[in-house]
Amino acid sequence: MVDREQAPAGAGSGALYYDTERQFLIVEGVIARGIPTFPLAPRPKRRSRAAAFDSLAGNTTLGIHLSEVPPGKAKPGHRHLDEATFYIVSGKGWSEVRQHDDAPMERVDWQAGDVMTIPSNAWHQHFNASEEEPILHIAFKNTRLLRRLFNSRDFVYKNDFRFDDRYNDEPDYWRSRRDEGRVSTAPVFPNVIADTVVPDPEAGTGVGIRELSMGGHLMIDHALLEIAPGGEIRAHRHLAEEAMLVLQGSGRTRLWSDDGREATVEWKAGDLLSPPFQVWRSHHNTGSEPVRFLRFQNNFIELALGVRGRTISLDGAGLPDRWPAVIEADRASFGDGGGDE
Repeated sequence: MVDREQAPAGAGSGALYYDTERQFLIVEGVIARGIPTFPLAPRPKRRSRAAAFDSLAGNTTLGIHLSEVPPGKAKPGHRHLDEATFYIVSGKGWSEVRQHDDAPMERVDWQAGDVMTIPSNAWHQHFNASEEEPILHIAFKNTRLLRRLFNSRDFVYKNDFRFDDRYNDEPDYWRSRRDEGRVSTAPVFPNVIADTVVPDPEAGTGVGIRELSMGGHLMIDHALLEIAPGGEIRAHRHLAEEAMLVLQGSGRTRLWSDDGREATVEWKAGDLLSPPFQVWRSHHNTGSEPVRFLRFQNNFIELALGVRGRTISLDGAGLPDRWPAVIEADRASFGDGGGDE
């Protein structure tokens, strides 16, 4: 990979530039091509090299970081309050994880093609099992949302709260999996590209989906989607920031807005695509093999509005209509409100 410390400056210009404060190569635009060979820049505080894609499509709440673990090395161990899931792009290694400081460390092995979650605020450290080859993984987080809400790095990285309801050092946690219809719950999905999908004709032609419930996450949603040759995911838009990591096949995405702007983006395996928030999009398979991609969304808006789980995003219905049926509640049946006599 190529180090690129100097790049055109100008956040918001669609440029590639190095942010010295964050120690990240910042990538803008809508698509980042060739993630397995994408340029990386030094990130001394994590003893690695990295690139950040969390400015794609003007996103402000969905963190996306591509980072490297050098041969025979490990990243510094740490905790973070944010929800995080990562896909192993290349290499082989393991993570050591625990929730409570007095709990034994649990080793979780993984390799290229696996997707793994880190439950909120669980202590973890990533290790490279090879003395010759680096590890490359791409993480999807809601860090930027928490930092914006609380304006505090320490709140995210030095918080004592433990989410025992999500992960409490259960001895079988890292080997568990539960399948219910098209939803599968597990902390790790090995070789995720080969997992089964369930046909979803309402989403389009030749579309299948496997929803991945991971780490007890409430905001970051994960799914494996398939589009058959000649198929398409119908026009829709989301109340969520979104990114698609293409694992197999090739296709194109049409983007358009209500004010007449339009663009078409071609993509293939290894590319990362982030359609802009609330912009209409449709995805088409233009190749001869099924397309498979991982979709990550930060659905905190739907969660906050109480519309999550409905088809509001896929159908592009927009924000919920909350015009009340009555202007003032009738309090007559509750007396005069005088309290106890």
